[in-house]
Amino acid sequence: MGYLYVYTVCPPVDDDPIAYALGVAAGFDADALFVYDLKTVGHTPSRVCEMVGLETVSPPATWAVAVSGDADSAHAYPEQSLTAEAAHRIMQQHLSCRAFGCQRKAAAYSFLVRAGKIVPPVASPRERAAARGLPFRLHRDACGSLPAGVTLSTLLNVLAGLAELEGDADASAATDPPADSTEAGSDSRLS
Repeated sequence: MGYLYVYTVCPPVDDDPIAYALGVAAGFDADALFVYDLKTVGHTPSRVCEMVGLETVSPPATWAVAVSGDADSAHAYPEQSLTAEAAHRIMQQHLSCRAFGCQRKAAAYSFLVRAGKIVPPVASPRERAAARGLPFRLHRDACGSLPAGVTLSTLLNVLAGLAELEGDADASAATDPPADSTEAGSDSRLS
């Protein structure tokens, strides 16, 4: 990649060590932040990629810096460290947002989980809706819409074709004799 090592950050005990590290990276005008794993950045690489690229050692992965575009500042990451009250207020203000689509709500949610104020659900939203007997509605927005020219029926046909190929491969493996068996033409005989 061609990065030049500048500084190793060992954050002090802080309410938001990720924000501290990002502040240091911004001060150095860094291009990337290297961490051991995603746990180091609270399993939110998108928060880091708002400012700089992200490299993890285990597993080795690269996240490119997000290209600044028409990001709505009302849904962007908070510019200052959160408090419990601020995080609660954000959660109330962004009630209709989903955490994966609203960076501000994701930051508040992550803060409240780390602070022990809320416990993340074990089941997915789809599973929780099914358990309550409610229909699960997907939000069809820019992130969840299909690309131009692709229809749901096309995707289902592709999946059916792949399942058929997998079934053919399994059937072939079940009928093919092992290479060392007498059926495969081996002349070895037990005496």
